[in-house]
Amino acid sequence: MDNMILITTTVEKKEDAILLAKELLNKRLIGCAQIDGPIESLYWWQGTIEQEPEYRLSVKSIESKWDAIKATIEAKHPYDVPEIIATPVIKENEGYKKWLLEELRK
Repeated sequence: MDNMILITTTVEKKEDAILLAKELLNKRLIGCAQIDGPIESLYWWQGTIEQEPEYRLSVKSIESKWDAIKATIEAKHPYDVPEIIATPVIKENEGYKKWLLEELRK
């Protein structure tokens, strides 16, 4: 059985997070998405510490969809170097995983 993953990325505008989520949903690459924010991000960029408000997009899927999810985010993301991180889900309730797998097979 395919393992669940949680993928996160950040964007500057809420609208960008919504567009990415809808693109992934329409392609049936993810089962659902949540958008948090604004959050405050601090990071190194071109030799300087930057501090900016961002929105975090978290999406749920399965490992076999990773390559297509990553490619879609890279193609549609407004940043030059977007964060795209997949975290394995080590435990989940059976009903949720069943629902997710059914949605991804449609």
